[in-house]
Amino acid sequence: MHYIQSLMSFIEGNRVLSISFSLLLLIMAGMVTHLICKFFIVKVIRKVFFSSHKKGVPLDKDVRLSQKLSNFVPVIVVYNFLQFMPGLPENLKVAIQTICGILFFVYLSIFFNEVLEIVNNSYSRKSKRKNHSIKGYIQIGKILVHIIAAIMILAIMSNKSPAIIISSLGAVAAVLMLIFQHTLLSLVANIQLSSNDVLQLGDWIEMPDRNISGEVIDIALHTITIRNWDNTISRIPTKNFLTETYTNWQAMFSSGARRIMRSFYLDQKSITFVNQEMLQAMSQIRLAGESITELLDGRDINAVGDRWFMENGITNLMVFRKYLTAWLAQRDDIQKEMYIVVRPLKPSPDGLPVEIYCFTSSIFWADYENTQAAIFEYIYAMARHFELQIYQHPAGSDFARLAQPRPDSRDAQQSGG
Repeated sequence: MHYIQSLMSFIEGNRVLSISFSLLLLIMAGMVTHLICKFFIVKVIRKVFFSSHKKGVPLDKDVRLSQKLSNFVPVIVVYNFLQFMPGLPENLKVAIQTICGILFFVYLSIFFNEVLEIVNNSYSRKSKRKNHSIKGYIQIGKILVHIIAAIMILAIMSNKSPAIIISSLGAVAAVLMLIFQHTLLSLVANIQLSSNDVLQLGDWIEMPDRNISGEVIDIALHTITIRNWDNTISRIPTKNFLTETYTNWQAMFSSGARRIMRSFYLDQKSITFVNQEMLQAMSQIRLAGESITELLDGRDINAVGDRWFMENGITNLMVFRKYLTAWLAQRDDIQKEMYIVVRPLKPSPDGLPVEIYCFTSSIFWADYENTQAAIFEYIYAMARHFELQIYQHPAGSDFARLAQPRPDSRDAQQSGG
């Protein structure tokens, strides 16, 4: 004991050794506190904050929080230990206090950023909230935390009140507005998009002007990330979704139906009034017979003359449209509660377009394309049974066939020779 007292007296008598010993004690106090926080505070955090954590979910939140706490708690300990170090010069104490104050707010801002990140991750894991993103609000919170930390650090370094620092920022408000204009615009856009549920995670959107078509995978403060269907990634500024035109297909998925709006072209010369012979052949088709009965309004086909069909405007195209409408309505892959329309459009040099307008029962792309293909393949094959011709431009084989001499003309030339 006498040896320790003599050693302490020797250290106190030597100014350099006294300062060095005090600094060594401060460093050791900080290191011990850091180790205690790192290995023991994690248990406290796990018990207090995450005691109800579900099994099977990776538990890394407690470790992340304890790491951040183990950084700024030692700073508090070192700051308070300074009062027990009378041997340190006053200017050195002030310097250490300033450094501790700066580090405290730096580590505190890092800790709150980690808390905000954990809140964001917990929110996104909830099954009811998977399509909603609060990442923009979290980023705003992080910006505010950094701003507050910066103000407090400036106040510590200048030894002035934070209120004075804040009031002095009013003089440079215009400069700050210029610096943060994109952030403010993005914040407004993010609030409007999120509050009105205009855009959510997982939505399929299209922006033709930017050649973008894909799924929203991230909604952040400044940008919205989209994975296109060709697996490329596009990032669009959030504020652009308030000023540019885009299509959100999510309503289609929510309705459980997907629209078919496609036309086939008929040769206009093949459209004609029906007669008894044509109707007799068409009535052999099940649904066509029902459509013909409806058009005749209970009349017997054999009792109706061709003039009656002409006067009442009953054409083969009309019968075909009625038949297609009934045929589409009886398909299981077509929504019967939604519109089913078969209508002719404005004639063009390519023929008379006839539009099929209906909705499929499946919203998935492969099913949708298969249904659409089956419908039009059937139409192309069925049109001839109504004496209608599908129009298409002449191909090379058509011109080659026209160039070949007809058999009757060849026989006439031989007999003439």
